[in-house]
Amino acid sequence: VFKAFMEQFVYWSWFSNSLYHGAMGAMQGWTAQQCYDRIADVLWDTQKAQWAFWIPVQLVNFRYVPVRHQLNVVLLTSVVWTALLSAWYPPGEEEGERTEEKKER
Repeated sequence: VFKAFMEQFVYWSWFSNSLYHGAMGAMQGWTAQQCYDRIADVLWDTQKAQWAFWIPVQLVNFRYVPVRHQLNVVLLTSVVWTALLSAWYPPGEEEGERTEEKKER
């Protein structure tokens, strides 16, 4: 539990999710302000989804997977997580479209 807590709430999650959304925006040619706005718009939703996805994965990983295989579990699961992020936030989606989609829900 301590390892999962440290990983999700202290080490990587806020940084890695901000980096993902910022890098995706930069690769699409967005301005720094557009990237910042995108991060501000989607970071909290991404964090909640990450916690729902990764905390159970890591609890099972740390409890049942031998230490020598834990990195492999994380690497394979990271591919799934990145695919989910790409599906939820597809390239080319503008900030306004995301906001309108939230309003419709």
